[in-house]
Amino acid sequence: MPEVAIVAALEREIWPLVRRWHASDREYSGRRFRFFESGHRVAVCGGIGPHAARRAAEAIISLYRPAIVQSVGFAGALDQSLRVGQLFEPRQVIDASDGSRANTGSGSGTLVSFSSVASRDQKSRLATAY
Repeated sequence: MPEVAIVAALEREIWPLVRRWHASDREYSGRRFRFFESGHRVAVCGGIGPHAARRAAEAIISLYRPAIVQSVGFAGALDQSLRVGQLFEPRQVIDASDGSRANTGSGSGTLVSFSSVASRDQKSRLATAY
């Protein structure tokens, strides 16, 4: 069984990583997912938004029982010091819809989860708020 599971919204977000991995389509809870497998790693793309991410995470956990689940993807930085392609591991995740916060136990900085792709003005307001 894979030790590390990766959940992303879109295949284009992880394609450079998984393009040579074995792809298979599997069903979970009435929905079809495409999984990419390589050694002790497995990845799935669930679609955009928190509900899609939750369904994909539930599927990969149920079907593969990984030790670690990583949520990965593109992010629109609110911090001007972050550069394109730079990896960011947040210490804290904030849900902008309700202000709830979760501590990740590692990393640094804050990731603000937003329900859609934020415009420039929305990013400015989010940066000010958090």
